[in-house]
Parts: sequence; structure tokens; C-alpha cells
Amino acid sequence: MIRLHGFSASNYYNVPKLALLEKGIEFEEVLSFTGVGPKYKPEYLDKSPLGKVPALETPEGFISESRAILEYIERAYPEPSLLPATPFDIAKVQELSQFIELYFELVARRLIPNLLGGTQPDPAVLKEVEKSLNKAVEALPKLSTFERYAYGDQFTVADIAAILNLPIVRNVGKAFLDRDPLSEVPGLDNYFRRMEERPHVRKVRADAAANRPEFMAHLKALYGI
Repeated sequence: MIRLHGFSASNYYNVPKLALLEKGIEFEEVLSFTGVGPKYKPEYLDKSPLGKVPALETPEGFISESRAILEYIERAYPEPSLLPATPFDIAKVQELSQFIELYFELVARRLIPNLLGGTQPDPAVLKEVEKSLNKAVEALPKLSTFERYAYGDQFTVADIAAILNLPIVRNVGKAFLDRDPLSEVPGLDNYFRRMEERPHVRKVRADAAANRPEFMAHLKALYGI
């Protein structure tokens, strides 16, 4: 049986977790919190070279980085597929997934320390984040109408990217921008309502909520947050 190392409060961890659940693959979860630098548990560095979560334990060895883990899962367990049938559509799904990760999640992540610590961000950083998010919000409708799924007529890795990364943007926007930037994207609110009804999405959300107090206690012990 494959084993997924990490913690459920992490959106990066939940990317492969949701893929495994949607595919119906049996797996074991191994709770692993990580720190920074010398705070890392030395043994975890053998699973993930930079000590990040998630790490997937397979019969052949360990794989780190969510995108690489998704690639392994899709190739090792091809049915049901989380990618479309044609090369072009596969590329478009990957394009949308990467767009969400690079121009939404990574941008909003700059303010996560403020969100977790209850502090106000540097005004210059906040201005940069808002400018970048506004640009991404304007561009996103060119990649998806969110009419049914994130792309096409099947659940794909683009949906996983949207479901698990975009809520961070909403949380940051509501906390520091006095608005939800994503509410300006046509069709996205209704899309999220549909996706939140999926049983495996509900499980991931519930597990994340249950794990959050322990994660916050870990942060407090490690960094005083």
C-alpha cells in the first residue's frame, strides 16, 4: 500500500490526497509536520529533500512535490483518469492548473504568515499582491468558464488545483483586501458550490478542519506564532 506523508491542513498535501480519493486508490496517511532548517526531522529529509510536504511512499521509493506525485498517481493508476483524452486538452488542463498555482496560490501565499500570525502585511507587499491577483482574476476567464468543471466535461487535476488553491486567495482577500477577488470571476462561485458537494472534497475539508488546531499548535511551538 502506498503511504502519503504530510498533514491535512496543508493544501499541498491535499492535492495528491484528493486525487487518490477520487481514483479510489487505497492509501495510508502518515502525519508529518515539518519545520525549517535545523528544525527539520532528519529522517524526513530522506523522504523529501527540502523537508516539505507531501511525500509519497511507493514500493519503489519516495516522491516529493505535489505535481510529481500527481504524475505518478496518474500513470500508476490510470483509471479513472484525471486527464482528458487528447494531447491538446491535457495541455490545457495542465496550463490551467499551473496558472492557478503560479498566479493565484503562490501570490496569495506571501500573506499567509500574516494570516496565521494575525499581523498586518507590509503595505508595499500588500499592494504587489493585490496588483498581481487583480491581473490573474482578469485573465482567468480566458482559460475557463467554470460552466461544469474547471475544464471540459470531466473532473480533472485542474479541478483539484482550483478546489485546493483558490480558497487561499479568498481568505487573503477577505482578511486584507476587504473583498473576495474571486467573486469577480464569472461562474466561479457556482462552480465552487458544486465542487463542495463532492463527497471526497467534503472529506478533505473535514480532515483539514480537524487537523488545523494541531497544526497551529505545531507552529506555535516551533515559531511562537
